[in-house]
Amino acid sequence: MGELTARPSAPPQEETIRIGGPPVDLSAVGLVLTVAFGATFDVGTRRIPNFITVGGLAVALVLRVSIGGVDALVGGLLGALLAFLLTFPLFMLKGMGGGDVKLLTAVGAFLGPYGTIVALLATALVGGVLAIVVSLRRKRLGESLAGTFTVMRGLALKAIGGGDLDAVPTLETKNAVTVPYGVAIAVGAVIALLW
Repeated sequence: MGELTARPSAPPQEETIRIGGPPVDLSAVGLVLTVAFGATFDVGTRRIPNFITVGGLAVALVLRVSIGGVDALVGGLLGALLAFLLTFPLFMLKGMGGGDVKLLTAVGAFLGPYGTIVALLATALVGGVLAIVVSLRRKRLGESLAGTFTVMRGLALKAIGGGDLDAVPTLETKNAVTVPYGVAIAVGAVIALLW
């Protein structure tokens, strides 16, 4: 009788298509468009509209399920949930805008859990550099660094059971140095994409 041999499985579906040239990664295109529009609106209006954030989230999840199936969808949902859980507390403390939280949630849906961690770390670093540049341009670096120290001290004291969060500077504090964080999110997302 003949031997039993394992048949090679079908090649996994890829997130790429060909459009008369090299393959195009639809997820990468969706992510880059989402963060580019988000950053552009944030620079121009200091707001990131829901049609960008919610639309980006929907596109990410639809691409994931249509290209990679349920497992890919679960990965996108986990990335979105991780981004939301790590950034929503900052929104509640008035240290981050709601549009930033929603944009990062969409980024998480595109990148999955691991990519989300990379994007959040890269975004934080880029945001810090951006804040320093803005503070230098406004000749308020010392004041900004003192405010950052006050925030960190207030959060640490609150975490160990003391301290008053009302004394911690927020985005709404008079003369606060704010930056269009959508730019940092866009750069962080692209770094994670290329990582």
